Amino acid sequence: MSAAPVDQRWRWKRYCAGHLLGCAAVLAQAQPVGFDAQQWLARAQAAATQRSYQGTMTSSGGGHLSSSRISRVSDGRQRLERIELLNGQARQQLRHNETVLTLWPQTRVAVFETEDAVAEFPALPSLGQRLLESYEARPLGQDRVAGMDVDVVVFKPKDGMRYAQRLWAERGSGLLLRADVLGPRGEVLESSAFTELSFGGKLQPDSVLGPMKRLDGYRVLRLPSQRVNFESEGWTMQRAVAGFHLVGCARRALEASMGVGDARQVLQAVYSDGLTHVSVFVEPFDAQQHRPMRTSLGATSTLMNRQGEWWITVVGDVPMPTIQQFEAGLQRR
Repeated sequence: MSAAPVDQRWRWKRYCAGHLLGCAAVLAQAQPVGFDAQQWLARAQAAATQRSYQGTMTSSGGGHLSSSRISRVSDGRQRLERIELLNGQARQQLRHNETVLTLWPQTRVAVFETEDAVAEFPALPSLGQRLLESYEARPLGQDRVAGMDVDVVVFKPKDGMRYAQRLWAERGSGLLLRADVLGPRGEVLESSAFTELSFGGKLQPDSVLGPMKRLDGYRVLRLPSQRVNFESEGWTMQRAVAGFHLVGCARRALEASMGVGDARQVLQAVYSDGLTHVSVFVEPFDAQQHRPMRTSLGATSTLMNRQGEWWITVVGDVPMPTIQQFEAGLQRR
């Protein structure tokens, strides 16, 4: 992939973890008796995938601020979701189960995709006990977010390969209402939070399914995605990165800027430690569009480099040395 302008940073966030969960930098080492971190996280994950809610969420990081209005309904049979970006270029995202449609009203472009393996706030990766291999968990007490009572828990990394994380979960449901990513000096690198939220309610199916069918006047792009085996595609992570495990791999098409232009086929492998993701993209090298790059913006580190006849992009909300380990460990079989 060629280098993306700063104002298109949201494209990279979508594939690495886009709104990832954060934490405090200095925490006590002891874990209080009676606190079950795994159960707490499982409850948060269940709320994110099973509860219905409507609200407004803000995200900030790297000098950028975005705000979205979200409506989500899950009734055990189907999942309906509508997300409207409230600042910047108009964009609306509609989701029916695993099908995602992004509408760009100004350019009249509609992009169909299949949901990928990267969980977005308020959801969490599902890695079970593996998360506690890399983090120590400690509750910090109670607070209020969006007018609701919450419990606060911090996750301190056991090494320098990842950032600490602090999470606020609504006391009644367990849904995450706020998540911060803090740097090694305690500075806020990235933050996502609901500013207002209500549970329940009904999202009329036609408000999602209708626009997904009525696309007259739009240029419709369909970006197929096929789940594949990373090693069967000819790649392996020869040197594993501590705490990270492969959670998904797909061959997918990536849209050009703002959904305009020809799609490119890339291989995407997603690794997670249970709280954050790193995505590894592989595509054929193109000397006309590919230039080496290494950059960090907010919590997100991105590295692009050539490996033989292939172009490698590694991106995630982790320190740059972790990204470099992924690049160094990747090997063509």
